[in-house]
Amino acid sequence: MITLLIFAVLTAAFTFTHNMQLSNFLELEQTDTTGNVERVQNAVASRQGYIDYSVRDWACWDDTYQFIEDQNQDYIDVNIQKETLSVIRINVMLFVNESGGLVYAKSVNVETMEEEPVSEGLRKMIEDGTLLTKGENDRIRGIVLLDEGPMFISCHPILTTKQKGPSKGTLIFGRYFDPVVLDTFKDVTCYSLSMHRVDEEMPPDFQEELTQFSQTPDKILVEPLSEENVAGYFQLKDISGEPALIIRADFPRDLYLHGKSTLNYMYFFLLFTGLLTGLGVKFALDRLFISRLIEIDDFVTKVRSEKDLSKRLELKDSDELYRLSKEINGMLNEIDLAEQELKAQEREKKVLLDSLNELVVFVSHEMRIIWANKAALKYMQMDLEGAQMVCLKDTLGISSPLFECQQLEHIFETGDKMSGEFTSRDGKAWFLQAIPVADENGKIIGILETCRDITESKKTEQLLQEKQVAEVANRTKSEFLANMSHELRTPLNSIIGFSDLLYENVYGDLNVKQTKAVGNISKSGKHLLNLINDILDLSKVEAGKLELDYKEFELASKLNSIKNLLSPIADRKKIEVEIQVDKNLDQIRADEARFAQVLYNLLDNAIKFSHENGCVKIEAKKKGDLVEVTVKDNGIGIKVEAQNKLFKPFTQVDSFYSRSFQGTGLGLALVKQLVNLHGGYVWFNSKIGEGSTFAFTIPINGDETGGGNGEVEPLNSTETTENPDF
Repeated sequence: MITLLIFAVLTAAFTFTHNMQLSNFLELEQTDTTGNVERVQNAVASRQGYIDYSVRDWACWDDTYQFIEDQNQDYIDVNIQKETLSVIRINVMLFVNESGGLVYAKSVNVETMEEEPVSEGLRKMIEDGTLLTKGENDRIRGIVLLDEGPMFISCHPILTTKQKGPSKGTLIFGRYFDPVVLDTFKDVTCYSLSMHRVDEEMPPDFQEELTQFSQTPDKILVEPLSEENVAGYFQLKDISGEPALIIRADFPRDLYLHGKSTLNYMYFFLLFTGLLTGLGVKFALDRLFISRLIEIDDFVTKVRSEKDLSKRLELKDSDELYRLSKEINGMLNEIDLAEQELKAQEREKKVLLDSLNELVVFVSHEMRIIWANKAALKYMQMDLEGAQMVCLKDTLGISSPLFECQQLEHIFETGDKMSGEFTSRDGKAWFLQAIPVADENGKIIGILETCRDITESKKTEQLLQEKQVAEVANRTKSEFLANMSHELRTPLNSIIGFSDLLYENVYGDLNVKQTKAVGNISKSGKHLLNLINDILDLSKVEAGKLELDYKEFELASKLNSIKNLLSPIADRKKIEVEIQVDKNLDQIRADEARFAQVLYNLLDNAIKFSHENGCVKIEAKKKGDLVEVTVKDNGIGIKVEAQNKLFKPFTQVDSFYSRSFQGTGLGLALVKQLVNLHGGYVWFNSKIGEGSTFAFTIPINGDETGGGNGEVEPLNSTETTENPDF
């Protein structure tokens, strides 16, 4: 049996090698034939290239350019003679102007140098524009199938010698692909060539190759014609890219036949050698090894059936089989020790897996639970013995739409790992992973599933994403406002400047209506400029780009200057503005311009929302290291439900106020940001119908490291404004 098996294996190996080598010779033959066909293709391409070069040489010539314009006879007499076409091996020369009209045509038999009529097929192609170039860089080349025969065609726009336009038309050169040209290719390549048109009936082998060319149009096809000859086919395309001609080149199969003969001799020699080797091996195995191997086999079979690792094998002599018996005995000792160690490892593994918080389940090919760790058993509310009787798809909380029974069967089929997230019925988020487990032969024996609770991490991730989105949106809004404020402020300054010049009669006198209109333009422009400046300041603060310029200044003087600045507005409403400054409070250190901006906004609001003949009080006093400034009015007050809208950009507390009092809602938002930037805070107290009090504190000796917490909390509206601590 062993000898027959060896002989059969050798025969199969020799046969496979023979066929493989024969296939290699076929590939070599195909490669060699493809190379030979490529030489034929190069010869055809050279002929087409020669025509392309010739038509470009004639088309980019000042005399040709002039001839299209005046059709002078001298150009014809000197350049377009029968001998000229014969010398450059061109059958047809056609001159077409830019309007598509045929200016001059010449057709000659290259061999006899006799003139022939121009093909009607070419004339039709000129009339329908097929052979006409569309611009200075347009080129047309390829094969055209005419009734007289296939022809190489090359069309070039007519330009000056420097290849400058505009194009005056198209110059067309043509050369019939006749048997003379085919014989030329045969002489150049030394191969047997044959050619057929695709629009005419072809031999069966050409027709079959044409079908294959429809799938691989640019590939060379190699097919054996007989045991002695092989053919290579390639196609030539017409000017539109469609198949026009199929050319076949025939070659002798010397390489293949010689290789096949050599392989046959080697094949029979190896078979004979294998037969002799098999007989010798059989004799040696029977005499020296088989009987003793049978003894070893019987011993191993007995140990395996009885599962008794205490038995030992005894063989005489000191050859390889004796050493094998010693190794078997040593292996039995090691197996016994390994079995004990494996049991200990199993116990350690169980303790380790039971200590995990993750749910771990091992599933068999029948979709039943083989083993589960302590956490999984607790989650399933059963013991291991009960879990082993349960199918995974029926175990509530372990299976999911992502890892249902069909998915596990897919893992057994493909061996791919799978993982994913799902939400259980109790609302918890889980990360589940299924890993195929294979034996030493690569066969999948089960799937190890792990399930980890990721509820808290998912919540944290979601909060982080929401925070990042909010921060990006806020930065984008601030940058947009800053950019738009700059874009609007430049033309607005121009409007204010020119309107002021007109109002001051710099360019001439205006009548009363014109002066009033120009004054309104200047006033509205300045109001809009103040609004834009507030937007720019607010966006700079929010974008973290506003820096404070700290310096010392006199507090009382600054408060009086703000009062004087707003006195015209207060006088119109007959409102009295009172200022009271603590005697111990002389100078403070802050950004003087920003401090004035904060106080201006608060005082302007107090005057705006006060009744006529009212009173607005400004008070500054010292509180430790801080200066506290309050602005109190007895105006309309703010409703409790509207107080949470304060200090928000572009927000006013009531739509009624929006109609009655001008404003955009930026003032208080900017006040809050500037005060916090100084390291202070702002608050307010208001009662409807009794007035409002706004106050802020900043460090007396501020520096650039100060910063506030940005929080603004309204106090209870029932508290009185006389309470200095609110």
